[in-house]
Amino acid sequence: MAKKIGFLPCLALGLVLSVAAAPADAAPAPARSVTQLAPAPRVLDVVQRGLVQRVLEDRVLVLTNRKRRAHGCGALRASTILRKSARGHTVTMVAHNLMSHQLPGEPRFSIRITRAGYTNWRVVAENVARGFSGPTAVVNAWMASPSHRRNILNCRLRDMGVGVVLANGQLWWTQNFGRR
Repeated sequence: MAKKIGFLPCLALGLVLSVAAAPADAAPAPARSVTQLAPAPRVLDVVQRGLVQRVLEDRVLVLTNRKRRAHGCGALRASTILRKSARGHTVTMVAHNLMSHQLPGEPRFSIRITRAGYTNWRVVAENVARGFSGPTAVVNAWMASPSHRRNILNCRLRDMGVGVVLANGQLWWTQNFGRR
């Protein structure tokens, strides 16, 4: 019986293989000087983490839109401004090791969203979570919570940005929604 591998390990393995693999019949690479070597592992790690982060965030948007369509709402558009706001809040939650819509010394989410550049909005909303293993798990958890579900299924909302951060083996999540 084959063992099912989770989304994150498969994604990480795929990224590693796509970066590190070369065809078996490829000619050996010519010798390079020190200045021509591949980026330092630290730089590559940062790039890979950014790619994984974006893939997870984009997947949450896709899954959220599936839930919305199934309930008669239009699809949300990806917003880089709301993603910036969501990522910023997620980083702040991790720094405080506290999941909340408003952390000590932090403005409420509507002000954070405005300060990120999402201005002249009519309505905004936010969902937060931590500890869920991937996009499917977190979207399902939000849908099982009446207040989070209300945000996802609010047909007046048009834009969304997601922020996810992996810290100490745990994923932290923020969804910021809006309509201008």
